Amino acid sequence: MTERLKAIPVKILEWWNRFTSKQKTIIICIAAGVIIALAILVTALTRPQYELLANCESTKEAAQITELLDGAGITYTVSDDGYQIKVLREQLSDANLLLGANNIPAAAYGIDNVTNGGFSSTESDKQKRYKLYLQGQMEEDLLRFEAVKKADVQLSLPENDGTLLSKNEESFASIILELEGEFTQENAAAMAQFVKTALGNENASNITILDSQGNLLFSGEDSYSVTGNASNQLSVKQQAERLVRSEVKRVLLGTNQYDNIEVASNLALDFSSTEIVNHDYTPAEGQTQGVLSHEAIFNAENVNSSGGVPGTDSNGENLTTYEMPDSDSSSSTQSEEERDYLPNERIESQTIPPGLIKYDESSISVSAITYNVQREEDIRNQGLLDGISWDEYKAANGERVMQPVDDNMIDMVSKATGIAAENIAMVAYEEPLFIDKEGMNIRATDVIQIVLIIIILGLLAFVVLRSMRGEKGAEQEEELAVEDLLQSTPEPEVEGITVEEWSETRKMIEKFVDDNPEAAANLLRNWLNEDWG
Repeated sequence: MTERLKAIPVKILEWWNRFTSKQKTIIICIAAGVIIALAILVTALTRPQYELLANCESTKEAAQITELLDGAGITYTVSDDGYQIKVLREQLSDANLLLGANNIPAAAYGIDNVTNGGFSSTESDKQKRYKLYLQGQMEEDLLRFEAVKKADVQLSLPENDGTLLSKNEESFASIILELEGEFTQENAAAMAQFVKTALGNENASNITILDSQGNLLFSGEDSYSVTGNASNQLSVKQQAERLVRSEVKRVLLGTNQYDNIEVASNLALDFSSTEIVNHDYTPAEGQTQGVLSHEAIFNAENVNSSGGVPGTDSNGENLTTYEMPDSDSSSSTQSEEERDYLPNERIESQTIPPGLIKYDESSISVSAITYNVQREEDIRNQGLLDGISWDEYKAANGERVMQPVDDNMIDMVSKATGIAAENIAMVAYEEPLFIDKEGMNIRATDVIQIVLIIIILGLLAFVVLRSMRGEKGAEQEEELAVEDLLQSTPEPEVEGITVEEWSETRKMIEKFVDDNPEAAANLLRNWLNEDWG
């Protein structure tokens, strides 16, 4: 193995020495050109591309943005005046989301080709181009949300006519999302905050977000409006039904009896808020009444007697007497008692929040499918295709067949959802799934690629063979002088050739050519190389 490795440089050197100096120069120039072209191409493709993120109004704002970018690990550059911040093109969306989360208006949508127009370009044209670019850039940013498959953004920007009123107007945004996963109201609210910041609005009241099925995901910050309440209630119902469907699918697919499960639920939700207060009064233990809280006792006694001075002053010693017929004394007594008792009291307060599921009024439907896989090779081996084609067999056996549903399946669905068994409907089908015989599966693009590969290999083979032929031509035998060739003949040397001896010399040369044709050919080739080289 070591000897083979050592022989490789020797073989390479031998192969290189086979070329002439002119061929070596051409090969070196071509290799250098290819290397330089590849270096330029790699440099152009790998050179970082920066996009404008923000035009800051002050260096303080620029410092705040750069601090956020440093914390997030986003690569950026700052202009010489410190007011323009650019980030890598592949990190532009992350930077916009970062500024939106920190309520910093992003100016990344302003591009030079929007504002740099020709003499025929008006300010209105620039605003329209800016609007189109802003919509496209915002659609790309919204696609970074995991559940968003496609986003269509329509913007209504205020016309900038230079007046103070137009500067105070806010933009409007309508967004339609095509979703491929779970997208909650919290996600829609976060998206609205991002769009609000990107547009430079003070709030998200002018932003509406819907999905491709017509469901309202966000309708502004006024959550107390009628539309907002309807949207919230519909969202709660959809989330509850989505949870029920997922649980039913998970339970039924876990039985390994079915290949596909489709669930439709109709949940009855109570969105009314109820508050119940119960007061329970009981006497104290061992008593017929409660605890004494207040007691008041009033007693009064009155006595009346005869005699006394009529008038205002007392009489002296000489008293004047008056005779009063039948004047006797009288008296009266009054007694009142008042007591307040407090019996034991228990107050129960119960608040029922809105959105509870009424399981007795809800219903659910389940459709289960079991696939009967039939491969063309297996059917043909079974002899079922005798006399008919595969397409005819599929047409004759393509209908689905209803299967009986076990009561245990309905009981599982009932216990998984809390819905009574009489409100659950379930059907099961066996559906044939035909798999055609696999062919070559060669597309037109594959054929083109194969043809290109063959052409490239053919060109390489042609170049190699051409170079080998040149090498064989270069590998010449040792050049022989005319004198040596003449000396190799058995004829005596010809010291001088005169006119009379020309015929004799010619005979010797012709004889040499007849006896040594290869040597004569090498000699002629050497002469030609010396004349034309």
